[in-house]
Amino acid sequence: MNKPEPRLSRNRILTFVSPICACVSVAIFTGCGGSAPAPAPAQPQTTTVAPTTPATQVAQSTQSQPAEPAEKKDDRKMLDGIPYDVWFDNPLAVAGNNQAVAPVSLPGNKIAATPANGKMKPPAGESPTPAATDGIDWKTIIPMPILESQVKNVRNRLTKNMQSVGTYNTSYLELPTFTSTLAALACIATEHSEDVGWKKNAKFLRDLASSISSETLMRGPKSYKKIQIPYEQMIDILNGSAPAGLPESPEKKPLSEVASMGDLMKRADIAYNWLKSNVGNADALKSEKEKVIQETHLLAAIAKITTTEGYGYVDDEGFLGHANPMSKACLEMVEAANSDNFDEFDKGLTRIYKSCTECHSEYKE
Repeated sequence: MNKPEPRLSRNRILTFVSPICACVSVAIFTGCGGSAPAPAPAQPQTTTVAPTTPATQVAQSTQSQPAEPAEKKDDRKMLDGIPYDVWFDNPLAVAGNNQAVAPVSLPGNKIAATPANGKMKPPAGESPTPAATDGIDWKTIIPMPILESQVKNVRNRLTKNMQSVGTYNTSYLELPTFTSTLAALACIATEHSEDVGWKKNAKFLRDLASSISSETLMRGPKSYKKIQIPYEQMIDILNGSAPAGLPESPEKKPLSEVASMGDLMKRADIAYNWLKSNVGNADALKSEKEKVIQETHLLAAIAKITTTEGYGYVDDEGFLGHANPMSKACLEMVEAANSDNFDEFDKGLTRIYKSCTECHSEYKE
């Protein structure tokens, strides 16, 4: 007779459980914040959110790039979506050694790699700019009238040596010394601040003289005839006309590409020995002044040439410590000769001997 009582119990249970379920529902929909989410607008607007760049990602070029074909796949090893080769194997070692690090070109970027020595390589298809010597004051080291006079001296010697096969046979061993000297002087002329009649064709003179020096000369008509044509072309240039059919030549070249150091050293030795043998007192200095000044300027030029790019000593402080003082001593000797000061001239000659002797003891093989 007490059956209504269970229904009352069930009602009491529901009354107790309902608030708990409601709390759980609110917690699920609102999260830890405890506040209900804002109602969505009746007509939501579509907005485009700019993707954020991960902190580890290298910045890309801002220029738009064409879309890659769907079938193209990047097979490189990736790390967090970035090509693995971007990362340094040992970044602390790189930083600690102060190493120059070449920038890495990511897809879509075009970055010119910088080599470790800091010198930029030219783009593909472009020739490297030759190492010119524009920064050298050639006007002071060897004024154009002196340079022109030295070129005439070489021309006169070659004219004598190339008269016939017989005269060639008696002098062919010394020809490279003087053709290398001529090539170097013509190379300097292309960069000299002063003018000379054949300067516009100096690049051809330079290359023709260099081509003779690079030949392996031997006795006999075959070798003689091989250099006869470039010799005659050089004479035409010095006479004021460029022969037809010459290959095109760059305006400037490194001196090391046109004149060997060994041949230039032989010419420097000839100049020094002449000065030492013929200028032993004040009277000789006065009587031979013109040639003294010419040979001394040539010595200064040769000393400076050997310090230019390509001969292997441009960064060698030991070698430069001999070559630069020698060039300076030569210019001081020119001043002494102009003022007929034999004592100062002789001191300079002694300094040249000292520089040459010390340099040869360290560098001559």
